[in-house]
Amino acid sequence: MSYFIKITQTRFVAVSLVMPLFAACSFNMNQNPLMERVVQSLSLDDGKILYAGYKSPDPDAQCQLINETSRNWYVAKTVGQFKAGGGRQVLQEDAIASVKQRPQEGINYIALMIPNETNIGVVDVTAGQDAKTSYFRCVNPPQPH
Repeated sequence: MSYFIKITQTRFVAVSLVMPLFAACSFNMNQNPLMERVVQSLSLDDGKILYAGYKSPDPDAQCQLINETSRNWYVAKTVGQFKAGGGRQVLQEDAIASVKQRPQEGINYIALMIPNETNIGVVDVTAGQDAKTSYFRCVNPPQPH
């Protein structure tokens, strides 16, 4: 067998071994149109209602951004492994605790921005991305549907 044929076969084998990894790439959107419509109503200890959603409020809600925080999404998912809502639940609990510590700011809507997850095969390539929580005071906060 000639040297050229061996090199060609080696390249073919290498490509055929790598292609399943690229074919197994997945893109799981956390910020998809279905999640963007989700708004939850949460009761606080003082009787006030806090609304939580997965997108920034529309202009007609007349909201003022009060604060933004970020947290590593991979860490939040890991902490939330044994919670029903997973990492989303961890972010929501952190946001509620933050709102309770600052009742004077009048925050009545929180937007949880979770990064899109991208995997190549079984490797999560979003491990270093942050989830962002935005805190708003709204005249007409987004309501649950």
